[in-house]
Amino acid sequence: MTTLTRERRELQAFSASVSADAARSLDLLRDIEITLAWLNRLTGMLRADAEFAESANADLGATACPIDPDDAIQDALENAQREVKALYEILIDKRQAGRDDRRLTEDDGIEAAYTEAIAQAADLHNAINALRWNIGEHDIDAAPQPKGPIYAADDVDALFDDLLGR
Repeated sequence: MTTLTRERRELQAFSASVSADAARSLDLLRDIEITLAWLNRLTGMLRADAEFAESANADLGATACPIDPDDAIQDALENAQREVKALYEILIDKRQAGRDDRRLTEDDGIEAAYTEAIAQAADLHNAINALRWNIGEHDIDAAPQPKGPIYAADDVDALFDDLLGR
């Protein structure tokens, strides 16, 4: 094999290697951009949902009657909380996968974007929890109060005396 033939093969291998690395790098950059766009959109939605829950929470006092007499809203909010918690856990796992990926650097912004989305998911979970709690308290306070005497648990004799008209 002549020197010229060997050099041509080396140059062809070098060209193929550079092309493959560049294509892989372009794919990685495209994946980073897609991930960042998705995380930014998700973070914005989580933030808007948390703001809505906080606003709804602030408006509870405007209603004098019970808001959720059949607990349907409580059930729906509890389900939403479970879903947000599941999302929160997935985001933590994905952030860790990004940390473990040696192709990514801090400058790529993936970890920071995941951290922001995780924080927003936690804020939404907490806002829903506060809303659930406050709806429950509001409904207890807004419920009709019983008429007549209220007896302590140890006043069973007094209760029976009143019931029997003694």
